[in-house]
Amino acid sequence: MEKIVKKEFDTLLSSIGIEEGYELKIEEKDGVSYINLLFSGEDLGYLIGNHGKHLESLQYIFSMILRKKLPEDTNYRVLLDVCGYKEERNKKLERFALQKADDARILGDSVELPAMSPSDRRVVHVALQMFDDIKTESIGEGEDRRIVITPIESKEADNILDESEEESEE
Repeated sequence: MEKIVKKEFDTLLSSIGIEEGYELKIEEKDGVSYINLLFSGEDLGYLIGNHGKHLESLQYIFSMILRKKLPEDTNYRVLLDVCGYKEERNKKLERFALQKADDARILGDSVELPAMSPSDRRVVHVALQMFDDIKTESIGEGEDRRIVITPIESKEADNILDESEEESEE
């Protein structure tokens, strides 16, 4: 797998005029091959693009190339990063998601996040999946797709509300 990944990534970079060096790491975890391609150096902002759009596009294109080149039953994820940009961005997204989840809890109402890329939405969903008192849902279409964070009331709170509604009806 490593030979194929290196050959195809080198070909892709060459075809779009990128001559930067990178580090390739392939890690196996739970039946998934994580293909990490890491760029480091100076003046690599052009690889990242505005809000990581270039990096995301390059990652998507390379994933599609590998889909054709690797055996059909290969379970893999391509992860591209430039100077730790993506890792830092994911940490910021996680903090943002936790703050918005707190807002939803405090307000007792849904909080809608701005439109996000599929990979950013995934970071938010994963960051909040461990909490039993909120749920996340993606809504919208295409580039307007975003996440809504909704607090989930406990059964106790539901019972109290039901009892108070019954009393007010009498």
